[in-house]
Amino acid sequence: MADTLPNDDNPDWSGLDPAPLDYAAKLKATRTRLSLSQDSFSALLHIPRSTLQNWEQRRTEPDAFAQTMIDVIYDDPEGMAERLKRRLVA
Repeated sequence: MADTLPNDDNPDWSGLDPAPLDYAAKLKATRTRLSLSQDSFSALLHIPRSTLQNWEQRRTEPDAFAQTMIDVIYDDPEGMAERLKRRLVA
């Protein structure tokens, strides 16, 4: 009888279309992937730490330019981090 019941412990998620990440989630995911603190990540982005905190905690929303930059950084975190670090040294 157990063979006829669906396996609820392992559902088929292949047809699921997840909701896109918002900017707070993209920032947190990128910062985690790069293993950076809020202080280090905000310095890399040339923004105040309080701004990054507000965005990550959804208290404020980035403007259109910042949203575009977050999308670009999220798509290639390691490459963008290298480019931004080179700017800091120059």
